[in-house]
Amino acid sequence: MKKQLLLLFIFFSAVSSYAQRTVTGVVTSSEDKRPVIGASVLVKGTTMGTMTDVDGKYSIKVSDNSTLVFRYVGLEDAQIKVGKQSVINVELKLSSIQIEEVVVTAMGVKTEKKKLNFAVQSLSADEIIAGQSSNFVSSLQGKVAGIQTSSSGGSPNASTQVIIRAISSINPSQNNEPLFIVDGMPMSGGGTAAGDINPNDIESMTVLKGAAASALYGQDAANGAIMITTKSGKAGKVIVNANASVQIDNSVRVPEIQQIYGPGSQGFYKEFTTGGWGPLISSGEKTYDNVSNFLGTGLYQKYDVSASGGTDKFTAYASANYSMSDGVVQNDYKDKLGVLLKASYEISKYVSLSMQSNYVETKSRGFGNSMSSIYSWPINDDMRNYKNSNGSIRWLYDMSKLNDDEKLDVPMNPNWSRYEDHSITESTRNILQGSLDWKPIKNLVLSGKVSYDKSHSSYDAYTTPRFSRDDFTDPSILNSNLSVLGEYIYSPSSSSLLTVQGLGTYKFKLTPDIDVDLLAGVEMKDQQGIEANMGGAEFLLPGEFYSMQNVGTISTDGAYDYAMSLYHYKQNKFGYFGELRLDYKGIAHISATGRQDMSSTLTQKSYFYPSVTAGLVFSELFHLSNDVFSYGKVRGNWAKVGKDGPRYRFDRNFKQWSSFPDGGFGVDATVGSSNKLFPEMTKSWEIGTDLRFFTDHTRLDFAYYSTTVSNQIVTVRVSPASGMILQTRNEGALENYGIEAQLSQDIIMNKEFKWTAGVNFSLNRGKVVSLPEGMTEIQGTQYGDIFPTAFLNGSTTAISGKDYKRNSDGAILCDEEGYPIIDSAKGILIGDREPDFLLGLTSSFQWKNFSVSFLLDTRKGGDVVNVTGRSLFSNGQHKSYEKYRNREIIVEGVVEQADGTYLPNTKPIIFNQTNMSTYYNAVSSNFIEDGSYIRLSYVTLAYDFTRYLKKTAFKGLKASITGRNLFLLTKYSGSDPQISGGYASGTGSFGIDNFAIPNTRSFNLTLNATF
Repeated sequence: MKKQLLLLFIFFSAVSSYAQRTVTGVVTSSEDKRPVIGASVLVKGTTMGTMTDVDGKYSIKVSDNSTLVFRYVGLEDAQIKVGKQSVINVELKLSSIQIEEVVVTAMGVKTEKKKLNFAVQSLSADEIIAGQSSNFVSSLQGKVAGIQTSSSGGSPNASTQVIIRAISSINPSQNNEPLFIVDGMPMSGGGTAAGDINPNDIESMTVLKGAAASALYGQDAANGAIMITTKSGKAGKVIVNANASVQIDNSVRVPEIQQIYGPGSQGFYKEFTTGGWGPLISSGEKTYDNVSNFLGTGLYQKYDVSASGGTDKFTAYASANYSMSDGVVQNDYKDKLGVLLKASYEISKYVSLSMQSNYVETKSRGFGNSMSSIYSWPINDDMRNYKNSNGSIRWLYDMSKLNDDEKLDVPMNPNWSRYEDHSITESTRNILQGSLDWKPIKNLVLSGKVSYDKSHSSYDAYTTPRFSRDDFTDPSILNSNLSVLGEYIYSPSSSSLLTVQGLGTYKFKLTPDIDVDLLAGVEMKDQQGIEANMGGAEFLLPGEFYSMQNVGTISTDGAYDYAMSLYHYKQNKFGYFGELRLDYKGIAHISATGRQDMSSTLTQKSYFYPSVTAGLVFSELFHLSNDVFSYGKVRGNWAKVGKDGPRYRFDRNFKQWSSFPDGGFGVDATVGSSNKLFPEMTKSWEIGTDLRFFTDHTRLDFAYYSTTVSNQIVTVRVSPASGMILQTRNEGALENYGIEAQLSQDIIMNKEFKWTAGVNFSLNRGKVVSLPEGMTEIQGTQYGDIFPTAFLNGSTTAISGKDYKRNSDGAILCDEEGYPIIDSAKGILIGDREPDFLLGLTSSFQWKNFSVSFLLDTRKGGDVVNVTGRSLFSNGQHKSYEKYRNREIIVEGVVEQADGTYLPNTKPIIFNQTNMSTYYNAVSSNFIEDGSYIRLSYVTLAYDFTRYLKKTAFKGLKASITGRNLFLLTKYSGSDPQISGGYASGTGSFGIDNFAIPNTRSFNLTLNATF
């Protein structure tokens, strides 16, 4: 009987313990007492869970012995045992992590910002996508102090250049962009490649600015690093988020073309000319705005969906996005498909595994910097009329009046190239990552990580035949111009970056007041690639048969676009590193790092560099905190970072010489090589402070830095007696110093209205300290007679070219007839592209469900080279000719007198084609302009409709309208002063306006729904 009673008691106890009850409640935030929407409510140890609604309410069925876990990003978790309760209201406190602001630093380690002793700046997911830019990298300027971005124009295929603080290498073969890190692992490519990442997949981003901040990442991070953390799955019910964006783009500040002069020369009509140096257009003759007719309206569409969910053990995140971007130029487009899959699994309390794949596929056709022919097209000819009724080319000139040589020089209508020729670039990229974490004992974590970044691209293009052999009296003239008979080019390439990391971290208490963090690791990188080019001329298209068998001539001559070539490359890097951090009561922090690197591109295969940092929270040490002053910290650091060189520079290069009787191979003396090549070395120190006032509502971060980069890897001319013309070696040094300041302010913070603002300020001064013996400058890519140049004892981002002769006061010297005197010297310093300072102002307002945010971006100083404007003056198409052509002007200059004094020039000269070509267009300093600007980068208006959707499937619905590039105040006469020629190496091409597609103004409508 006793046994039966005992069994009965156990049975009822079990039933009681598993009795289901419905628990309801409200989850609120302790900060503002408002409901927390979308908080997860989980039954601990199970997959059961729910989410709070728009009022913060939840309802869930649980057993009495269950424990509920309440969780929301940015708030502390809360665990409450159910027991007999039917109503459980929870107030979640602001997370201590949020208070201390945890950031992702080197090797993907999360650290409280107060423990870091170098300048870092983080952006949240909302800040990254603010402005709705298709390439989030191009929108960083103004949001982050010390970052300077520039784009190569208003095309969807435009490249993006990113510089943190300043350039560190002046050799055109050395890259100056930062290293991009995705989820703790490096990715290949710079700002343009980073644009492959879907901004809606980014959880946060941290910019590591100085050498001390990026020292652990080694030689690839000598220019700084940008850490990107993508979104991960969250435990709880599956959440689905969908976005749809539609955007229209229109060109702004398009260079204006004169509308009163026809083609010709010296004011007279001349056959077979373009431009506007001819006579006045006769009354009644029709003119055309060819530039406006060529530039249309662009359309950008983007659709993406993501899903996140999981349990306490397993979480997953998946997203897919597709975008279609049609530029303002016809058939200038970029279509992109992206898929991100992430999963993490806690195998046990000691071992966890995570894996991810980020796949991107693009199809595009670009236009490049090709606006020159559009700007020069005669205004009395309709460029839209490019095809005859029989489908043949409508030429600008009467071909029956031209000889063979003249026919080959006839300009091609750009519309024929856009509509009748064909090109497509297809690329795929897959970034695979995996990591395994093992916690064998308390506070020790051992991690193994692998990343494989694989890309493949192919360019396939043909040009239709412009002529046939029958069009020429002497067909042999085509032997050196075969491309006019049609051309086909196919260029495949592939690259891969394999990165393997081993990392260990250990934390322990040295004493009750001193915490110690140890980090040690090893990293191996293997980069490989192959590039090929093949093609041929005399390409005909019966049935559009694209094949090398369909070309008549295949060439290996480098003078042709279709020259046959094949190039392999490989580069290996290896390093091991360590870090020691000491924390005294959270008040004082000291750290030291060391890294030993090896690179296959250097003859000095191994080199070591260290860093040390220190910081003191003086507000806590001296108990200074009060209602006005909340927090104060001072910090400082010193670091040394190495940087390897370009590939294949210490081996002699060989090429096939057609002049050799047997067509054999010999040394290519024009390619610089080196017997010894050492790493460039960056030494940097920085001091800064972090101050907060009025209970953290006012936050100020200030930094001053100084950097010296020695052992510059440069390629210089040497004596032919050495057996070569160019040699690569270590000579030269440069210095950078500057300041950065970030001020953020919570202006109004209450239940109904929130208003925050932030200011980012930075400036840098770069100087070339030394160059190889006998050299006074290092030049970059040539633009006519203008070069981006680094001058000895001068700027690292200067501009050189031709100038007038000037007196000691800088006034232009004129002769007695009033004509300016041109200096015969070349390579004169005529400008500097380095800004005086950069300033960004961000602000956001939120009133109930309505919000407004904007970014005001400002640059003071920084010259721009207006190559486009120079061409307009040269071909007679500049708008100013309507007012000034053939009129007398007085050059603002001085005339030297016999006694050596100067008098103002008073003699006028005629503003005609001869004088313009001789005394104005030929002098490159006339086209250096001030690039200062104030830009309203974006304004976003948003409304949250969630409160109206309580009884629907929607968990949230938000709509926003964004206007980008709404306002630009600048003295620059070109399209946009924030422009780049397209490359980021050496002295760079930012500040070069070279016939780029004009920038655009955009209006974007975005809908975001959560289910």
